[in-house]
Amino acid sequence: MTRVLRSFQVTNHRSLAEPQELRLVGSRAGALPAPVTAVHGAAASGKSGLIDALAQMREAVLHSVTGWDPYAGPVRTPHLGFADRPSEFAATFVAEGMPYSYGFRIDNADVTAEWLHTHPHNRKRIVFEREGEQIRIGPMFEPVRYGIGALIPLVRPNALLLSLSGQIYAEALVPAYRWFSAALDVQHGPADTHAVAERLGGHISRSTHNAARLLMLLRSAELGIEDVLLAENDPAYADYLRDLDGEIAGLAKELDMCTHSPAHALQLRETHGLEPTELERELSNLRAARDTLYTRMVARRGVGLGLVHAGIDAAFDIADESTATLALLRLLPTVLDALDTGRVLAVDDIDTHLTGDTADRLIQLFQNPETNSRGAQLIFTTRNRTLVDRGNGRSQSRRTRVWQLRRTSTGTSELTTG
Repeated sequence: MTRVLRSFQVTNHRSLAEPQELRLVGSRAGALPAPVTAVHGAAASGKSGLIDALAQMREAVLHSVTGWDPYAGPVRTPHLGFADRPSEFAATFVAEGMPYSYGFRIDNADVTAEWLHTHPHNRKRIVFEREGEQIRIGPMFEPVRYGIGALIPLVRPNALLLSLSGQIYAEALVPAYRWFSAALDVQHGPADTHAVAERLGGHISRSTHNAARLLMLLRSAELGIEDVLLAENDPAYADYLRDLDGEIAGLAKELDMCTHSPAHALQLRETHGLEPTELERELSNLRAARDTLYTRMVARRGVGLGLVHAGIDAAFDIADESTATLALLRLLPTVLDALDTGRVLAVDDIDTHLTGDTADRLIQLFQNPETNSRGAQLIFTTRNRTLVDRGNGRSQSRRTRVWQLRRTSTGTSELTTG
């Protein structure tokens, strides 16, 4: 498990006014995260705020340099009762086999603090620490060798230093940045039919296996869909997409062999001078390139997606589907992509518009080691305690961690073990 999330902390985001920590691992030394973390609570208890906080942290890392207004304060959503207090986000995770802790604090004007540490063999090493305008680089990551020093003069007071590694390469920052860009996926907010169609088309266009597996799950939900039609790739892009898909499949197979066979990893190292982490980076690059190319093709000619229902000759456009069908079509590609890549997937209100059986079936894909062989993690919220207890709660404590969110008498949200 080379890219897991171990914990997430947030302070002063929406109703989460006081510091709250979502721990995905037990207290036992060396414990691994459970593949499923469930957060349940009543309506307006703060469930959406928790998932939104994780999304906000990811967005800040990826887009604070390019997306935040350079003449305004950082983008944040503090509790309305504490609008002048800073907001803080922090996460501990494993990227490229190395434990990391990263976090930042922002107020209405600037980034007031930011830090990145590695933890090899449970020993903390400072990559950098930022306090106001002062940035200190750890002694193990001197700026000449690792390039962090070149970024320091370029960082704005209202943007994150880690974000710059998305535009300017700095070796010491790359694993952490890549974790947020490639290993974390957050699904929340209202569904956008165009985005759902593009994600769905991108997933099933990669391979016949992807299409068959998704269709099987879609049919099992008994929504009346018999087939999914997808237009042939635009000839201007088809050869490039086919070549990328072949390279991705070959590299993914090679990485799996390294993961399951130390002897194969050693042979790769001795024969080609490559480490598995280098293969993982290259695979991440190829997948990103494939997604970018597919997006460009879709922008030129559309997705060309049609859904065939039993007893109806004409294929449905995705915009004509029911709310329940759209909810499942939105979830399936993200779930299957997470399982295929060992990604962390956070989903707000996983059972909204779905039957309990359908939501339970998706959760079980993460709980089952046969369908989750790459160590993917699912974090989901629900107001339905029955969904948590139907084989997904204490009866399978090694496979699921359970948390509860409640609204306090002062109008703030509190996270406790479930």
